[in-house]
Amino acid sequence: MQEILPLEGIKILDFTRLLPGPLGTHMLSQMGAEVMKIESPKRMDYTRYYQPQIKGVSTLFHTLNHTKKQLIIDYETSEGYQQIVEEIKLADVLVEQFRPGAMESFNLSFDTVKKINPNIVYISVTGYGQSGDKKEAAGHDLNYMAETGLLSMNRDEQGKPVLPGFQLADIAGGSFMLVSACTSGLLAQRLRKTPQYIDVSLFDATLALGAIAQGMLQGKADYNQMPFLSGGLVNYNVYECSDKKWIALGALELKFWNSFCDMVQRPLWKTSDISTLVTDFFDKNQLEELFKTKTRDEWVVMASSFDVCLSPVLEVKEVYEQKHTKDRAVFKEIKIDEEQIYIYDKPYKNYMD
Repeated sequence: MQEILPLEGIKILDFTRLLPGPLGTHMLSQMGAEVMKIESPKRMDYTRYYQPQIKGVSTLFHTLNHTKKQLIIDYETSEGYQQIVEEIKLADVLVEQFRPGAMESFNLSFDTVKKINPNIVYISVTGYGQSGDKKEAAGHDLNYMAETGLLSMNRDEQGKPVLPGFQLADIAGGSFMLVSACTSGLLAQRLRKTPQYIDVSLFDATLALGAIAQGMLQGKADYNQMPFLSGGLVNYNVYECSDKKWIALGALELKFWNSFCDMVQRPLWKTSDISTLVTDFFDKNQLEELFKTKTRDEWVVMASSFDVCLSPVLEVKEVYEQKHTKDRAVFKEIKIDEEQIYIYDKPYKNYMD
């Protein structure tokens, strides 16, 4: 089968900075779109200055933007503005990530842009959206996780909310939603023959990550009292191994748990009632002691012959070397000024006969 790029021929003007927008437009470029990253010399992308760097520019900036054309231009001058207008005439999509009203101050609001290009798909990515009490508020990933209830569902044994080591709201609520907004916006524009405006709110989109807890709440149940997917079940938990590395047991369905019991030769642990696997009922210490009898990788080898949903907790650097990662070619090696880095290559793969 021949691999195809679904957005070939689509031109995107990218006014975004930091992580949500740039990662989203990077994904769109991997789908075949031609993305032009536009920066004003007055407000350069902050990620340029992060560490580590290659010749004064961060590896993160290269990772998020190396596939894009880059245009640094002061669009608040008449000459610079006219150049942007010419780019808008040729574009299919414009993406911006400023606070509400900022693009209007640059004379680049949706109302203005759609007059320049009546076929435009215009996407605004903000923390709290274009309307509502908090629309003008600043925020970051941590703020959106806090205000959508996600942090309240992620606590340590003392009840303190735990900061994840990754960006949930920025990526799931921002980058992924931007990809969806762009593709659905392009479809709507083609079907309706009218310009499209899409308001992407990280707050709104991140709320969906709490769907299970929200569903339980409608049934008058509190997820924090029954955290079955965040430590409340022994069959869906993480365990330390003999080499101080960790293993993740995701045997949520009983068929996987009972298979695990066969693997570890504990037939008395088998059950037909998942409530018997609640940490308050099942002695978790038994599993903790069991997993300490082997190294992480020994457990992985053993589990390869059983259908048990047992996975190594990999360090980030180990992910690059994992066979499945290489088989799927999800990272691509590139050289920036002769230094080697790996970048996320494709959000998904399309094929045709």
